[in-house]
Amino acid sequence: MDSKVGKRVGYHHGDLRQAMIEAAEAVLVEKGVGGFTLRECARRAGVSPAAPAHHFGNLVGLLTAIATLGFDDLSQEMETAVAKARTSGGNRLAAICEAYLAVALARPGRFRVAFGRLGLKNNDDELRRAAIRAFGILVRETKLALGHEIDSDVLTRLPSSYVGDEDIAEILFVWSVTHGFSTMLIDGQLAPLEMQPGGRERLIALYSGRLMAMLLAAVASSASVPLANPASHG
Repeated sequence: MDSKVGKRVGYHHGDLRQAMIEAAEAVLVEKGVGGFTLRECARRAGVSPAAPAHHFGNLVGLLTAIATLGFDDLSQEMETAVAKARTSGGNRLAAICEAYLAVALARPGRFRVAFGRLGLKNNDDELRRAAIRAFGILVRETKLALGHEIDSDVLTRLPSSYVGDEDIAEILFVWSVTHGFSTMLIDGQLAPLEMQPGGRERLIALYSGRLMAMLLAAVASSASVPLANPASHG
């Protein structure tokens, strides 16, 4: 038996948890969620199929832990980007949008699990906390870009509570552009463009340049445009 595998069989507590998450993410990169099994993750971590139950309970528990890490990654990187923008005088909204893409590119498997919403414990307290915080950062920076006040509970407020918010259109617009581009890039939907001169780097530069300028201009201009009555379009 491989010596590393032999050592991993003795893993417990935090070591086993981390080993399982690392193994799970490797499986996700290779096979996607469709080919994801707890047995395969346990095999790669060098433990018995029953060993992960202590930390995760089942496959859904493991996916939920990975999704939670995905949202925590997103929050951490966006907050780091905000801090850098504050120091350099850069645009905070552009900074979090670029951080969002960077997170998706760095860990596409984790990103897909976080936003796929398939097979997760949606009532898990840690998952809810992490997802709400990530959304709250996007809400906060969009509102600040509009010159609007933010609530003190912006990082803990349920996303569903924004349904009647005056800035919901701008919030959804920023999220749609950012998440849409990130998802299309990691899922290969922009592959034909990546095959052209400059490849992926050119697309990322386009996102950080003209696309981001268009997004910021749209958000800025919307601040002076009165909201239309949706009923008037029916």
